[in-house]
Amino acid sequence: MKVSILTSAFPNGFTDDFIQCVKEHYVNTGSFVLIASDFTVHSKTDKHTNTFLKRFKDNGIIFNDTHIIDDRITKEMAMEYTKEADVIWISGGDTLKQIKYLKEYNLIPILQKKEGLTIGMSAGSINMAKRVVLPSTLNDNIPKLEIYEGIGLVDINIYPHLDSISDAGIKAIYEASRFTTIYGLYDNSFIKIIDGKMNIYGTHFKYKKSIC
Repeated sequence: MKVSILTSAFPNGFTDDFIQCVKEHYVNTGSFVLIASDFTVHSKTDKHTNTFLKRFKDNGIIFNDTHIIDDRITKEMAMEYTKEADVIWISGGDTLKQIKYLKEYNLIPILQKKEGLTIGMSAGSINMAKRVVLPSTLNDNIPKLEIYEGIGLVDINIYPHLDSISDAGIKAIYEASRFTTIYGLYDNSFIKIIDGKMNIYGTHFKYKKSIC
């Protein structure tokens, strides 16, 4: 069974609903793999990985093995760790850099075939779509609307951190929604998709597609 969870962020720790969803699809005998957004920024990646693992542990979720995928390991190792992982976390950060690295390391076909639990956060959630429609965001080095082939795990597009977005950002989302429906997620909200069936937890806003 393929389970995809698309999150925005959890600024104050994982929510009870999120922990319950993870526990429904993972038993404490497996491995955790975090895929970085920028494969060269190691200290930031390590910090976030340790934070996530501590939050899981504090909620009774334990992993036997953990691996970080960035440029400190070979492409072959990255592919093997991804194949063997029980829980995969596709991290937030630079959305366009992340999809570039995922393609460079040949991880997309593996992610598409994998059974089990794949969790995206922010940029990671955006890139999980089959066809990514990414609004322009100057603060995130996205000067214009981008449309590209994503990882291909889900049929929907999301936009995270809706509670802290600027007026210009909201306008960019409306412009992007001309091409596809976009689910705007507030922090602490997330979407779970199993076999095409979607459940939304928490506050969100649906920007409906207006034209093709």
